[in-house]
Amino acid sequence: MSLKRGILYFIGLTICVGALALYYTSDEETWRLFASAKMSLLSLALIFSTAAWIFDALRIQAIAAIIGENVSLKLALSLVFLNAFGSAVTPFQSGGGPLVIYALHSNGVPVGKGVALTIVRTIITVLVLSVFVPLSMLLVPEAFIDSLTMKGMFLYAVVFVILFCAVIVISVAKSDSFKHIAKVATIRIGKLNVFNLRVFSAVRFLNRQIDLYVHNMQLLTKSGFLRLSLVCLLTLLYIVFTASVFPLLAYALGVSVSFMKATILQGLFFFVLYFIPTPGASGVAEGGGVVVYKTLVPLNMAGLLSLGWRFFTHYLAIAIGVAVAIRTIGMNIITKILERKSENESTGNQEDSF
Repeated sequence: MSLKRGILYFIGLTICVGALALYYTSDEETWRLFASAKMSLLSLALIFSTAAWIFDALRIQAIAAIIGENVSLKLALSLVFLNAFGSAVTPFQSGGGPLVIYALHSNGVPVGKGVALTIVRTIITVLVLSVFVPLSMLLVPEAFIDSLTMKGMFLYAVVFVILFCAVIVISVAKSDSFKHIAKVATIRIGKLNVFNLRVFSAVRFLNRQIDLYVHNMQLLTKSGFLRLSLVCLLTLLYIVFTASVFPLLAYALGVSVSFMKATILQGLFFFVLYFIPTPGASGVAEGGGVVVYKTLVPLNMAGLLSLGWRFFTHYLAIAIGVAVAIRTIGMNIITKILERKSENESTGNQEDSF
């Protein structure tokens, strides 16, 4: 997917679904409460979003330390925003990694270590979020009683938790078997002639990625309990502060909401968003937010709060990411990076282009 098309998809889906969410959920009371919102709590929501970005940057620093690199807080923060921008304009939020790797390489970090950092960051995030999946059913069962969509979201998350954990265990414990499975699957896909797939290049590419993945997991296990615990703690703080923005926005509008329930259900929702194919999970994030939040607040506030949460936690980060990307990388190079990524995904032939 080209950069221009990704941006258009993200903006188009966000506006269309957001407008529909407001149209079908808002009423006169919605806008009356919006007009009388408490600015002090809205400011606190912005502070919490900023704190979440800082915790995200701190965990980048902690992971960099594990792989033997020193990343400044300023650079780590710029990586957070670059990742937000790249993720917003690519399917499965996959474009953030290449931009982060390029920025790290520009600051003296080898490409291999940049790849390791992005993979470890994603693995830890998904593993921490997976904890919220069973917690949502155990501690907030009422949210699933009368909602088929919430039940479907829970089952979707359970399937991906099982698959994700199975892939981690099998790929580390049986990496050679994993390579064989990947090789057989690639050859069979190549015979279908559905994709423009260079089979042998794809197999070599997958073998390199599996070796790198196993090496990254070994780095994690060998880094020591305290270092790994620090990364997990920073990831949890990043998630909690991001989730805290929603109840703060609700309080600002005079709507009561359980902080504990809001955090747990959003943890489930965040996990699901990691496996959505639209650029930046656009459309699904806004519409799905309404489904999740209407179990916590009145329906006439769910749409507004869903968009408000996205604005404070995502749209602002994406806007800052655009500015950082233009200043530090340049749009021409960004376009080449993302287009090369799409080409590599279709051919399986990934070469260092930095």
